[in-house]
Amino acid sequence: MDEFDAITADLAAEERCEQVDHAREILSAADTEREYAEVLRRIGPGEVVVIASADGWVVRGRIVRVGRDWLRVAEVRDEHGTARVAPGRVHEVRLAAVVRVSRGRDR
Repeated sequence: MDEFDAITADLAAEERCEQVDHAREILSAADTEREYAEVLRRIGPGEVVVIASADGWVVRGRIVRVGRDWLRVAEVRDEHGTARVAPGRVHEVRLAAVVRVSRGRDR
C-alpha cells in the first residue's frame, strides 16, 4: 500500500464518520419532533389553547384533532362555552411549525 492509498483510505474513513454523525443528528431531530408531537397529543380535543408558529402566526382555538404531523385548531373568541359554538375558521397547522402551545389567555 503506497502513500496515495493510505491517504485515500483515511479520507474515506473520515467521510464515513461524517455520514454517521449526520445520520445521528437526523435521528436525534426526529426523536425530538416525535416527543413534541406526543406532548401535543396529550392535550385533549376541545381544550382551548394559544398556538404560535415559527413564522409568527398566533391563534387562539379549540383543538379539534392531532394527526401524525399536523394539528387541527378551530378558532374561538372566548375560553368558556366554546364547545357548543360553531367555529368560525378551522386551521390545519404542521406540527413542525408549532413553536409554542399555551393554555393561558396570553397571546
